[in-house]
Amino acid sequence: MQIQFFLRIIFCLVLLLQFYSCSDKNGKADSKKIIRDDLGVKIGFDTIPRKIISLAPNITEALFAIGADSLIAGVTDLCDYPSEAKTKTKTGNYLNPDYERISSLSPDLILMYVSGVSQPSYQALKNLNMKLFVCNPVNTNDIIRMITNLGRITGRELKAQELSQNLVNEREKIFLSVRDKKLESCLIVVSVNPLMTASGKTFIHEITELSGLDNIYKDESLDYPMISYEDVTAKNPSFIILPCDTTDENKYNRFINELSEKLSTTNAIKDKKIILVDDNVIFRPGPRFLEGVKLITEKLKKYN
Repeated sequence: MQIQFFLRIIFCLVLLLQFYSCSDKNGKADSKKIIRDDLGVKIGFDTIPRKIISLAPNITEALFAIGADSLIAGVTDLCDYPSEAKTKTKTGNYLNPDYERISSLSPDLILMYVSGVSQPSYQALKNLNMKLFVCNPVNTNDIIRMITNLGRITGRELKAQELSQNLVNEREKIFLSVRDKKLESCLIVVSVNPLMTASGKTFIHEITELSGLDNIYKDESLDYPMISYEDVTAKNPSFIILPCDTTDENKYNRFINELSEKLSTTNAIKDKKIILVDDNVIFRPGPRFLEGVKLITEKLKKYN
């Protein structure tokens, strides 16, 4: 399997080393703390930012999970978990932030999810002299590191340490429970039209693998490649993982009907093995990633 036991041990040691430099229980920031973000930019923190804007739902979830929600001054329109996030001031979305609203909030820090410094929203906020820190987790280790960094930034190191260690421990326990099992093949559907999937480089793949399924597109070079229905038919997956809004029955039934029609000869369709999972859990690289594993695992039980 892709997830290697010794890498987890090394990662745990790295976490422990990081925590030795963390702040105390009173939440005081380290003096002249320097943290490198996911774009490789070094950001200095002399004090704890008291007004933070989160421009990604997964970041918002992580801030709430470590008890830093009192520092949140604004969130995106899509930040809906936990329910308290809905009460925060809305600042647009990560692709089209409301720059006027953001400026009016006078934030000390903006946390965002972007792929590069050339992205227009990043440059626009830079031009407004905003302090930016990018969280762009690709795999589950990145998610845990994001939580650790947010703890250091917000002075919630102990809570972040506890959450991170719990995630590492639980992930390891799940990994050990499935590593010797024969994995059944599956197609991960990121988009139905056009048909898009997730490769082995993604956290979505890790969620699927930890659930005891073998991603038929794990060896693709792109993180989220577009694929053809013909190729999927040739690979003949035993299961299809379909993340969707599970509250919108009409929408997910349309997806199921389209997949059933175009992949009618695959074992997954013939055996009616389409697993619906909440896309807010599966698609968000945040502290709930193991809930995605549990959702899939629970639904797999009925096929045993």
